[in-house]
Amino acid sequence: MNDRSVGVEIDATAKWLEERDMVGAARLLRRVARQRDEAVRQLGLRPSSPGHEVGGDEYTAPRDLDAAAEAAMLRTDVARLQALAERAGWVPDPDAKRLWRWRDGWWELSYRRRNPKDGYHDTGWYLWGPPGSYDGEWTARAKTAAMAEANRLITDHRAATGEGDR
Repeated sequence: MNDRSVGVEIDATAKWLEERDMVGAARLLRRVARQRDEAVRQLGLRPSSPGHEVGGDEYTAPRDLDAAAEAAMLRTDVARLQALAERAGWVPDPDAKRLWRWRDGWWELSYRRRNPKDGYHDTGWYLWGPPGSYDGEWTARAKTAAMAEANRLITDHRAATGEGDR
């Protein structure tokens, strides 16, 4: 289902959640995005730059103080939702050997057995991240050590790309 009314990025994230049997989270994400877009439409706000679509976060020319307050409240709600998702830490997948985490994008930590033909030269936990980050980086043999190492690698990546300052 391609729901253009909520924006391309939100729809892609919702599809990603559905593929991993997180249907409730996908519905919540789409519902919050629709509510935000409906509020923006009712307030008569428009995107602040020509490249922004309706699903963007920055708007200009609110008609009155109530509209500005509503827009600020929506931005706060979205920021709170992102903070809660990030604070949740590593969440297990229905597959017992896979963990997911949100930190400015989805990160996957999966257990793989040694198979040099597939690129897994050691048995243990491997980290995958959003495009431009990690793509199958070995972290550790044990789960606890792998989670700590993955958190360090994610923090280093965010600092290097400037995302850690947000």
